[in-house]
Amino acid sequence: MSVPVLTWADLPHRELTYDPGLLSLRWTFGCGQAFRWRDAGGGWWTGVVSGCAIRVRTEGDRIVYASYPDISAGFWSEYLRLDFDLARMYAELGAIDSHAARAFERWAGLRLLRQDPLETVTTFICTTANTIPRIIRAVEGMSRVWGRHIATIEGTDYHAFPSPQVFSAACISALERDCNLGYRSRVLVRAMEVIVSLPEGWAASLRDAPYAEAQAELMRLPGVGPKVADCVCVFALDKDEAVPVDTHIRQIAIDLYLPEMAQRSLTTNTYNRIAGAFRDRFGERAGWVQQYLFYSHLMRHRDMPVL
Repeated sequence: MSVPVLTWADLPHRELTYDPGLLSLRWTFGCGQAFRWRDAGGGWWTGVVSGCAIRVRTEGDRIVYASYPDISAGFWSEYLRLDFDLARMYAELGAIDSHAARAFERWAGLRLLRQDPLETVTTFICTTANTIPRIIRAVEGMSRVWGRHIATIEGTDYHAFPSPQVFSAACISALERDCNLGYRSRVLVRAMEVIVSLPEGWAASLRDAPYAEAQAELMRLPGVGPKVADCVCVFALDKDEAVPVDTHIRQIAIDLYLPEMAQRSLTTNTYNRIAGAFRDRFGERAGWVQQYLFYSHLMRHRDMPVL
């Protein structure tokens, strides 16, 4: 089958209205929760989601977008979680925590995404001891080598993210070579082999499970500890109480809330203590707050690995 060669002008551009103060594509796409969006200039962002090549930007109170294949306006409500009351969170949690209030003001409009859980677990297995630029290169490499070629648009090739079936059959040495995944290649293939053996729809069904159950199910997979499981929970499964604890969040917790943890390494007990402290303070929206604080810390320490 031939691959379409297009320009963005060939595609219909659609729009929907939104509250400008409650969505920033820059902060949402750039905060370390998704790795397939690129700043294309002129306010445009291009990326691949659910097998579609997309470009999108905000203009005043409108979200303007084009895609191939075409997507509906309902896609954005789901993907950007536009039903989540961001203004209420700013008011309620900003009133009880000055650090959160400053982060809300600085990164206003940052929204957690509702991503595909299988792509998210695959991606975050690759984040262990890695920096965000290297993760982006690895994800693009995987998609380029093993993903379906969707279209070439204005000279850029857009590829879908490979399925678990593809990864489970992938050559480990090719993953190491083409995607620079190192030891993660073997772990990734093993995890995908387990996923392929599970009932179809297993990952999506976790969205309806309680947080603790979803986390435990994900941790059955090779290479998935509490941090990767919590990333999938909060970035794909709407588990807003999930708090992924990496080096950034550990340091934030020490600096702001738990100075007594400074001499402790990030063991399971330490992880649970830090995540629990966030939940005790911020309740069921702790995952949102951690992402704002994480992004603030990330911008000050860009070369620190995401562990």
